[in-house]
Order: sequence, then structure tokens, then C-alpha cells
Amino acid sequence: MSLDKRMHFIRNMEALKKVESDFIEYEITSDADIAGEFAYGPYRLMLWDFSEKKDGEERKLCLRIEKKIPGRDEDPWKTAEKAAYYHGGGIEGELIAFASLFLRRRFKIGPQVRWNDKPFIKLGYKNQIDGQLVEGKSNLTDLTQWFKLVENLDGRFHQRYILAVRLYHKAIQMIEEEPDLAYLNLVSAIEVLCQKTDIEPISLFEVNPKLAKVLEKVEDLDLRREIEEAALKRQGFIRRRFVAFILKHVEDSFWKEEKRPEPCYGRIEPEKLEELLKRIYDQRSKTLHNGEPFPPSIFDAPVMGAEIHFSLGMSKGEKKWEPKDYIPNLIFFERLVNHVLKNFLEKNQNE
Repeated sequence: MSLDKRMHFIRNMEALKKVESDFIEYEITSDADIAGEFAYGPYRLMLWDFSEKKDGEERKLCLRIEKKIPGRDEDPWKTAEKAAYYHGGGIEGELIAFASLFLRRRFKIGPQVRWNDKPFIKLGYKNQIDGQLVEGKSNLTDLTQWFKLVENLDGRFHQRYILAVRLYHKAIQMIEEEPDLAYLNLVSAIEVLCQKTDIEPISLFEVNPKLAKVLEKVEDLDLRREIEEAALKRQGFIRRRFVAFILKHVEDSFWKEEKRPEPCYGRIEPEKLEELLKRIYDQRSKTLHNGEPFPPSIFDAPVMGAEIHFSLGMSKGEKKWEPKDYIPNLIFFERLVNHVLKNFLEKNQNE
């Protein structure tokens, strides 16, 4: 397979010269005054709502895409590669993201409305990614005991703790529409609090074997130790602190919550948590530093309430993932962060 790393909309333009195509239309909304029409090869973005609007009122547009039809002999799973191009979205996502950047306007992708000039109705009901956020009933009187704990929180942690809570708040607001950004906010909520978590002593050889070997040539032992300490101090070891902080604040009660799935349907066991937390932080780093998106499993409602995808493999477009690449679903990680933040509050009360 040729690992073509060009954007989807560019490759589609080239492919249309050789294959059959479909026409797909999406509803697009914007809260700015939009005029004119965008036409670029097989892509058109045009006004749908021509009524007068005030500044800030929502306007509707239509995005029309001519898209290649996959060949009957194409087998995505067989041709998918771990290093293939993937960013979590398709042609429509690329076009609308660029429109927002270049015009400095907010554009939002709505539902698909037409397919080959016929109305398109998506059958079925899309379950919520984190249905636990809306299930059951909550009582406002329960807030009193929690606010008493907040009032008595050790003063050293007030600023860090409210920032962590606000990041959690932002995360649960965007879980359904922007699950990847929600995931990043949940990770950040822990990062805010874990900076000074104690971790096991680490040698320079564990971090940078090449530098450690070079230091062995320094005969002055005091100087060698000073250089090693300076090199280690620069590291920060946030990944290790992130994992250690969460493990320190997970109680047995977390694993006894109701409505957890059966082991065969993606239940996460306590002994697997440490390794999965390392994967979560690695994914955070790969997303922020290398532009590598989250696995597609976090963008959909978990099957059978799974805490982690339980298939033997999955693919999206040209890219594939194996079980060793999976990270917990949002339904699990959101509940974990909620538990950890509450437990931190309870453990750090003034005497």
C-alpha cells in the first residue's frame, strides 16, 4: 500500500478522474454574516438561508461534495496501516476547518441532508458517548457537604484545584460533540494537580542511556553527579507523576460502581490501570506534539457500555489500530477523573 499523507480532499480530487462518484450534501451553520459562494473543483459551499439576520444569529449554508465511490474489490481492513494518514475527520471536516481559519468565522458541520440529490435520513438513534452523565436523578441538597469540603481545602491547593475542576467542567460540556478535546481537557485536569507528586528515584540511564554513557567519561565524581542531577531536573517526568497521582487517588469504591460491563465486553480491571494510564498520557503527547488523533473508538458511544474497545482490531479509512494501541473510552476516563478529583479534595482538608 502506498502511504499517501496528503489531505483527503486533495486525493479525492485526483481520484475522481478515474472512478465513479456520489454527491453528498451537509448542513453547515455559522453565526456570522456570510455572502457569496465557494466553488473549488468537486466542492461547493453556498448559502442555504437567505433571510435577514442580526449579528450573532445562526445562518445555514450547504456544503456539496462530489466523492469517489470505493471499488468493490477494496478491503479497508486488509489495506489499512498503522502509519497511514488519519486525523479523525473526513473531507467535510477539512474543508470547513480551513474555511474557519481563512475567513476567521465559526462554521459548524451539521447532519448529512442529501445523497445524490435525494433527501438523506439517517436511521437509528445515536447513543450518547457518556450516558452516565444524564442517567438517574441528582439532588441539589447533596452539594452542601461537598462545598463544606471545598471551604476547608488546604489553602495551598485552591488555585490548582479550581482550575482542575474548571477543566473537568469544560470536558463534560464537549464530550458529545468534541470527544477528543474533552479527553485532552480531562488529562489536563489531572496534570494541573500532579506536578509535585512523589515518584520513585530515576537514574539518568533510564531516561537517556547515551548521555549516561558519555558522563561515565567524566572522572570527577562530584561533577558527574551534578551534571546528572541537572539533566534529570529538566525532565519533569510529568507522565510518571500523572500515573502515580491517579493511582494514589483511586479507592476500591471506584471499581465497585454499578453498571460496569462484563469482562468480555470491555471491562477494565484494576491491575491494568497503570499500563492504560501510560497509554493515555502517550496519546495526549502524540496528539499535541505530533498531530496524531485519538483512536476512532472514543468518537462513538461505547458498545455494551464498554470501558475500552474489546475488538481484535479496528480501522478507519487507511489506518488501523490493534488492542495494544487502545485507550479507555471516555465513559471510563471521565468517571475516573471525577473520582480522583473528589478523592483529592477529601484527602487534603485543613486539620
